Amino acid sequence: MFKIKELFDIFTDACVRDEAGNLVFLSLYGRDTVIQQLYAAFYLKATEGGFDQIHLVDDAGRQHPVFLGQADRLTKISGRFPRANLFGNLVHTWIYDPVVTRPDMVNRAAWLLAEDDGSDAVKTAFDVRVWEAYRQLSPVPLLDHWQAPVVGATGHACITSMAQTPYPPLGRVSACRVTIGEHFAPMVSRLVRDGTLTLEG
Repeated sequence: MFKIKELFDIFTDACVRDEAGNLVFLSLYGRDTVIQQLYAAFYLKATEGGFDQIHLVDDAGRQHPVFLGQADRLTKISGRFPRANLFGNLVHTWIYDPVVTRPDMVNRAAWLLAEDDGSDAVKTAFDVRVWEAYRQLSPVPLLDHWQAPVVGATGHACITSMAQTPYPPLGRVSACRVTIGEHFAPMVSRLVRDGTLTLEG
């Protein structure tokens, strides 16, 4: 669990930021009133007691900045714990940019997030979701048995793993963004012409 430096009694178990450190997804636990206070501060100017960034503090005391950017883009969903629990009146809240819930078909981009326990099963499932994003975003039809050669040829340009950025995911979460650019269709055509992609599996 990470503490939030700016407010007491709020903890987070997962955070995803983009390459610039802007908030994409945040999972929080705390009292409802304190979380509401945090969320309200996202929309206030710094001179009014608002935040333009927060800092997540890990067990070693390291601080990880999270920039809020345009808070108007953020959505919040909360779920309340049963009252008969060890910690009292707690809520679990997710604050996120809606781009993580639906692909951007105009810009042909999609975010993929998943709980990550480091197992091969999780990695395999994540690879399946990456290919599903490819097929959904692609301007040309893709056959399932093309997955390995297409991803192998285009992954460096189309897949951005947040773990490889200056602002990697925090907690047990993996995240990447799939972006299908203008280069994609010509590259698929080239793979068809040179016989790498065939109709038969």
